[in-house]
Amino acid sequence: MELLVPTVSDVIFKYTWPIPHYKKTISKKYSFDSPSFDLNVNGIHSSWNLSIRFWKGPEGKRITNPVVLCLNILNCNVEEVEQAKIRFQFAVFNADVNYWEYCNVSRTILELRSSSDIISLGYRDLSIVERHLKNNGELRVMVKIQIIQCESEKHSLSQDMAKLLKHPQIADTKLVCSMEDEKKTSEIPVHSCVIAARSDVLASMIRTIEPTVQDEKVEEQENDHPNDNNNADIKYELELMDLSREVVEALLRYIYTDHVDNLDQLAPQMLALAIRFRLQGLKEHCERSLTETITPENVASRLLLADEYGCDILKRAGLAYCEENAMSITKNFAWKMMEQVNPELFNEVCEAGMGSSRSSMNDSELSN
Repeated sequence: MELLVPTVSDVIFKYTWPIPHYKKTISKKYSFDSPSFDLNVNGIHSSWNLSIRFWKGPEGKRITNPVVLCLNILNCNVEEVEQAKIRFQFAVFNADVNYWEYCNVSRTILELRSSSDIISLGYRDLSIVERHLKNNGELRVMVKIQIIQCESEKHSLSQDMAKLLKHPQIADTKLVCSMEDEKKTSEIPVHSCVIAARSDVLASMIRTIEPTVQDEKVEEQENDHPNDNNNADIKYELELMDLSREVVEALLRYIYTDHVDNLDQLAPQMLALAIRFRLQGLKEHCERSLTETITPENVASRLLLADEYGCDILKRAGLAYCEENAMSITKNFAWKMMEQVNPELFNEVCEAGMGSSRSSMNDSELSN
């Protein structure tokens, strides 16, 4: 059976590997692999597995903790060679509280081609302790995999628009933003028609540049040497002086192509901009990314974001996460802030299943 979806990036595959008698297994084996599993979607037919390997110490002795958990693609079959971004995230099961402990999301770019060569996409060091082992000695590890084909179509509208952004020969607007050094500014040539089509808020901020005497002299020189100037068609200006160039480039990347690179790191900032400039699609991208990356350490800040920007899906996911993982939630400054500035949300979280841990929050070092 093959899964057919509008874009592969909408699908997250999940594979769980139970390892019985874990301690006994690692004492006898120098490496071992999971059973293979198949991912078949939109013409991409591939087989994968997980494997556990070991580091060696200075004297060449095998180190059994931490272990190295690897993700491997065993073979692939595609009609045409194409590039894809692979996002994956490892997790190990906490048997004490029935909760998955997630590692950070990893990314790699892979050229998908028909091949039976084994390719290791990445690895993560895992420290296995008693809380990870069930009473029968079983260890469970898991990986989530997301294949993003959005860059693979060589002549797609998204790809061509990305080229337009990188090589704006016919740009008519200069976008002015700030540099890391706030005293300096940076200019990015853009196209007013694209900006206006994507955001009515940004469209209203574009203003016509009034020509000066100096500009008229420059224009006369340009008429004499029409090939010597790249800014002859700049007629408008868009100021975003409160934003850094890095953030503006990420915003433009979405406006032109519907995608954002490194969204896992930029999602909170991009969410604020999505609301500010009324970019509903960007809001949905950010909400999905923030939902997928909830951890015990950041769930409070995620809930604050969801409540501030009206992200119902993210809020429901955060409340459900608190209910399922109440004993694993990290008590940090975000919880104290929530209790003080948004007590209604704090009470809602407690009612969702954290009531038993509410007193410990109030009595923690955060109250000092």
